[in-house]
Amino acid sequence: MKEFRLSTLVRLGPEALTALTRYRGESVFMVTDEFLTTTPVFKEALGHLGDRVTLFTGVLPNPGTHEIGLGVAEYLRAKPHVVVAYGGGSVMDAAKVMHKAALDAGFGAPEGIVAIPTTSGSGSEVTSFAVVTDEETHVKIPIVSADMVARLAILDPRAVMGAPAHITADSGMDTLTHAVEAYVARTACDFSDALAEKAVELTVRYLPRCHSHGDDLEAREHMHNASCMAAMAFDNVGLGITHSLAHALGGHYPIAHGRLNAMLLPHVIEFNAERSQHAFDRYVRLGRLVSPSATGRAAITSLISTVRRLQEQLGMPSRLGEAGVARQDLFQDIPELVAAALADGCTPPNPVAVTADDLTGILRRVA
Repeated sequence: MKEFRLSTLVRLGPEALTALTRYRGESVFMVTDEFLTTTPVFKEALGHLGDRVTLFTGVLPNPGTHEIGLGVAEYLRAKPHVVVAYGGGSVMDAAKVMHKAALDAGFGAPEGIVAIPTTSGSGSEVTSFAVVTDEETHVKIPIVSADMVARLAILDPRAVMGAPAHITADSGMDTLTHAVEAYVARTACDFSDALAEKAVELTVRYLPRCHSHGDDLEAREHMHNASCMAAMAFDNVGLGITHSLAHALGGHYPIAHGRLNAMLLPHVIEFNAERSQHAFDRYVRLGRLVSPSATGRAAITSLISTVRRLQEQLGMPSRLGEAGVARQDLFQDIPELVAAALADGCTPPNPVAVTADDLTGILRRVA
């Protein structure tokens, strides 16, 4: 028997922030970063919440155990009624882990988490996943718990309007990777397929517009929706080795997660399609979404070409060397990277069971 769970209420559109008024006057623990506190939409969100807000602004990209520990201490002092995460994937993941830690200590906010994403990529606003970096080992650790699912997600496209072009690109390619990996996952089902297919369609159509015209509200809204739908899909059926390898690489090198996914995805598609008829057939269906006249292997080639074309349009590197990783450093780190990827929770749903040699080959191809 399979399950498909959608636990988060999603409010969407330019008026969605008004949903915060239900918490006005309550004790709020709000997690964000320093830059976002200067933006007009953040100030509007604060206005809806009132004056009983404790701010934690110490979240950095790729949140680590130290800053999360500091946040938990602030959380416990604040004794909030609700937690509001306002930011991208790093902020939302940090807030979710803080809330889980407080719950485990017996002091969790009774109204749970409200997530307001300011990037269209991680989809963390509707998932039970969070990723934390172990600052001693530099390994990215995926954490999964139903306790970390937000009760309310607010998708206001205005919150994404100020995102710089490079963040739009990185987060958008993360969305695409979420959708593609969920679509070919071993446990994919009709429900995840519908969400993943729509997310691919919307991303291919609207991501270039978001990148070149950041103030395009229509494009931003569609990408925000695509990110959320892709996350709903993968939260239920899992991801694959693109994410496992990206987690491992991201723990070693200062490269954005979505950028790593974009580099790896074409190679993972080729690898899986060559070794699994199931994966081959699924990639063909996605290829026909972007190139309706293509069939068989040509459809997969179209899918890979679409990924590479997006990389080029968005000004993203296609190889690690172009992102500043020396080949000799990568080759020296490969055994450690492969071990981390094999142990990653995203590896089991991959449509092909992998060995250390398989992952080594993919890393060498993306060097």
